[in-house]
Amino acid sequence: MEKATNSSVGDDIPSETSNSNEVKEASKKSELAFQIFNSGIKRAENLLKINTDENENKLNIPDDKLLDSYRAVIVLSISALDSYIKTFLIVEIKKSLKEKKLGTDLKKYIKEELFSKDELYKVVLEENFYEKVIAKFDTDFEKRSFQGQKSIEKFMKLAGVSQVFKQISISADKSADKLYSSIESFTLRRHEIVHCGDHDLTQTELTENEVEYDDALECVELVKLIANEIHKLSQES
Repeated sequence: MEKATNSSVGDDIPSETSNSNEVKEASKKSELAFQIFNSGIKRAENLLKINTDENENKLNIPDDKLLDSYRAVIVLSISALDSYIKTFLIVEIKKSLKEKKLGTDLKKYIKEELFSKDELYKVVLEENFYEKVIAKFDTDFEKRSFQGQKSIEKFMKLAGVSQVFKQISISADKSADKLYSSIESFTLRRHEIVHCGDHDLTQTELTENEVEYDDALECVELVKLIANEIHKLSQES
């Protein structure tokens, strides 16, 4: 995990160092983010096995219900990754803000997305400036989604992780281009299921998009790979 450059929004903002208890607490919260992911992806994996009993015997479930369970697997898988990225970023970014160690991308985000130029000028030298940044950050992240390659790459930079999919591809020995296309494809598919009922709205007649067990399984394996590799990178930092 690449380190953020030590810097401050204002050079005259006093820096403060975190104590060992704060470091331990941040570590616990990072682990919680990964636990949240594993809990979410377990729900998706449960649906993958909806047509088998505890002894792996096949159950007689109609095909239409199986196909809808596969659609739900895709939605739950992308949502599990979304919640993991969001929770992970909240922990890492708040840690940087509390330590007052900000990388270039985090500084740019504060200047361009959290505050207007006039707002920033008014509060940057106030004693409780970083508390105000954290409050703004909390409000901003409440409304954000972390789905798709571009969104994940953009916000992971705020936590000091540049080119996260390239790092994942190297660590997992996978093609970066394949990772890009796969996460984009399943994010789009999740959108079609949630917002279009998984229908092809370009057709004049009612037309459902096709879905198979292999599609759902691939989506589960993809998000598990991404979350596991990010977690591994964070543990190595």
